[in-house]
Amino acid sequence: MKAPAVILLLALASCSAFVIDPRIVNGTDAREGEFRYVVSLRNNLRHVCGGTILSDRFVLTAAHCVYDNDRGQAANPALYSIQYGSVHISQTEQRSVRVQEIRLAPFNSARLTYDVAVLKLVSPIPNNGLWEPVRLSRNFDTSSQHRGVIVGWGRLWQNGPIPSTLQKLDVQTYTNFVCGLRFDNTHHICFGATIGGACNGDSGTALVVNGEQVGIASFITSTCGVTSSLTPNVYARVPHYYDWIIRNSAN
Repeated sequence: MKAPAVILLLALASCSAFVIDPRIVNGTDAREGEFRYVVSLRNNLRHVCGGTILSDRFVLTAAHCVYDNDRGQAANPALYSIQYGSVHISQTEQRSVRVQEIRLAPFNSARLTYDVAVLKLVSPIPNNGLWEPVRLSRNFDTSSQHRGVIVGWGRLWQNGPIPSTLQKLDVQTYTNFVCGLRFDNTHHICFGATIGGACNGDSGTALVVNGEQVGIASFITSTCGVTSSLTPNVYARVPHYYDWIIRNSAN
C-alpha cells in the first residue's frame, strides 16, 4: 500500500515529514459533563493533543502525539501532563496530572498504523466526580455506515486558533469498500461530515459511536474541515488495538 499524503492532527508546529496540528471545524460547544472521559494532553502546559481516560492511572491517546521522530521512540514523559474534568482547558495546573510513562504500540510513521499510546500517570486522577472512564469498542463493523460524533480542542479552522471549550461534531463513517481504496481497514476508520471535520489539535481524541470509542484521532487528508469519501478523516481503529490497550493499562 502506498503511504498516504496526510496531515497529522497535532497542535505543534511540525513533526517529521508531516505537518502536525488538529481542532474540530464547524463543531459546537460540548456541554459540561457531556464527555467526562476526554482530556487535554499538554506539553509544558500547552495543549497539543487530546486523549481519553481509561482509568484513574491511565490515558489513551495517539502515538504520534508522544513520539520523538528524531530518536524513533517515545518522547520524554516529563514534558507532558493531562488536564481533566471539564470541557474548558487552560495553561494552568488546575485539574492537572503529570505523565510518568509513555507506552507506545509499534508506531509506523510511514503508514500511520499502530498510532496508539497509553500514558501512565504519576498519580491517580482524584476521585472527585468530575471524570469517568471511556467505554472502548471491542468489535465495530464498518461493512455499513454508522453515525457518530468526534470531539476535541483542535483548531477551529485551517491555521485558526485553538478553542478553550471542547468541540463536538456529528459525523458518518465510511464503509470498508470506501476506506480501503486508500487506507488499511484493519488499522483505520474513515469518516466525513456534511460540513466540517477534524483539524490540528484534535489528535488523540475520540470517535464515538453508540457510546463507545471506536477511533483515535490520527490524520486528515485535505484542508481542515473538508471531508468526502475521497478525502476522509482517518482514525486508528480501537477494536484492532483493544487487547494491546487493555494489557498496557493494567499496571
